[in-house]
Amino acid sequence: MAQSKGVLPRGEDKDVLYKNPQTCGYFIGVKLDPVMDRARLEAWFGQVDALIAQLVDRLPPKQGQEKGDKVAAVAVGLAPSFFSLNGQPRFDPPIELPAGFRPSVPNAAAGQPDVPNPLPNATAPLAGVAVVDADVLFYVASVFEARVNEFVSRLVTLRPDVAAVTLDRGYQRIDGTEPFGYADGLRNIRTGERPRFVFVHRDQRQVEEPAWADGGTYMAFMRIRQQPDAFAALPDDETRNATIGRQKDGTRLDLVGQGIDAKHEPTEPAPNLPATSHVLKAGPRTRHDDTQIFRRGLPFMEAVDGQLRVGLNFCSFQASLDQLDVVFNDWMMNPRFPVEQGGGADALLDPTKQLTMIEKVGFFFVPPHENAGLAASVLAQKAEHGKPETGRLGVRKRVVDDSDSGKRFERGGFVFQVLDSQGQPVGAQFTSDSTGRAIAPAELNLGATYTLQEVASQLVQNVELTTVPFTMDKPHKELMLVNHVTRPNTPYST
Repeated sequence: MAQSKGVLPRGEDKDVLYKNPQTCGYFIGVKLDPVMDRARLEAWFGQVDALIAQLVDRLPPKQGQEKGDKVAAVAVGLAPSFFSLNGQPRFDPPIELPAGFRPSVPNAAAGQPDVPNPLPNATAPLAGVAVVDADVLFYVASVFEARVNEFVSRLVTLRPDVAAVTLDRGYQRIDGTEPFGYADGLRNIRTGERPRFVFVHRDQRQVEEPAWADGGTYMAFMRIRQQPDAFAALPDDETRNATIGRQKDGTRLDLVGQGIDAKHEPTEPAPNLPATSHVLKAGPRTRHDDTQIFRRGLPFMEAVDGQLRVGLNFCSFQASLDQLDVVFNDWMMNPRFPVEQGGGADALLDPTKQLTMIEKVGFFFVPPHENAGLAASVLAQKAEHGKPETGRLGVRKRVVDDSDSGKRFERGGFVFQVLDSQGQPVGAQFTSDSTGRAIAPAELNLGATYTLQEVASQLVQNVELTTVPFTMDKPHKELMLVNHVTRPNTPYST
């Protein structure tokens, strides 16, 4: 399966992407001509392929080298506006939307309205956040700024196809600290587990994705301005450490004196940390490790109106936007997670504390890399192999309180069983993860009728379980189930 390039620090990209202190990052946004048709898009893709090839071309080999140094890696992200404008397909014939960009999902329950499928909402809890105004975002990591300058300069000449360009720049840390002075980037997805969490695996996990998206990934970008003066004004080091959940050297507060490297921090029991500390809110342990995102952000520094501004160009990659939605909205911004009685939002992002400000946010889909170029990756139709007789069933969950739409609930721990037309179990029971996603372990016969039965809710109390009949009418079948809670109820269960 082809996978997105410029995402993971592996292969030829590793020399540039893996904590090289000479690497700088460039988030180059492109607004396309709104009347561009499919033929112009295909031609533009060809021009972009040529520019990327020039950008990432190795330097001439030095004496004793078999090949020259690697100088750049590029991930190309496509925004929702790339696929549709004003609610209508942008190109004819349409390019099938990545599942995370679909406005709604059919409700599995008969006669019920479609389930809204919004992008992870970073704007509602944080007033003043802008949306990145770009149809395409190039995330360039490079040790050769002149090459990047040439790439951007040539990109803007591709008019009228390119209507506007934006640029955000970041740098790699020398000492591994962020602008508040704390060791950062200590705990990311383990190397061997990254492909599972980062890339779409349509036959194993993300059954709802179109065939062309298999092997792609979702890229999230947030420009987060940090306020060092406000952070320094906190009462003392104890308060600052409690905000982060670590000491400045990176030691987790509950592990001080134990000499445990962050990469090997224990996952059980759950950390004994301040309820609103960033480490506890953004990186829950124990069973919540079934939901992770791969972070590859870079800090920035700029001077505006005579004042120095610093912050983080946050960037993450994930196989589903549900992963980011859970981390950001279910955990970080949810005052009831993980402390039910209301601990508060993540202290770093809490707007009442004014330690950080999210200035803009954008979501993009990075297509799988095909050697034939971007047009082959995005525009070529990928058919199902052969004529399958069986298919995979995927389930996605939403849990709602009809009396309070703002409440967030645990999506994991729902147990399912597929029954055949005679009411007999097909395969073993299976359970949803923290994103509400579950995959039936047994493949199901195409054309046959079944029933999906919710057997239990292990974590959310007082919730109405559902039973849904369905026909296995395609090789990749998604059922969206919405559970309604009754009162009294625990908004979030840890």
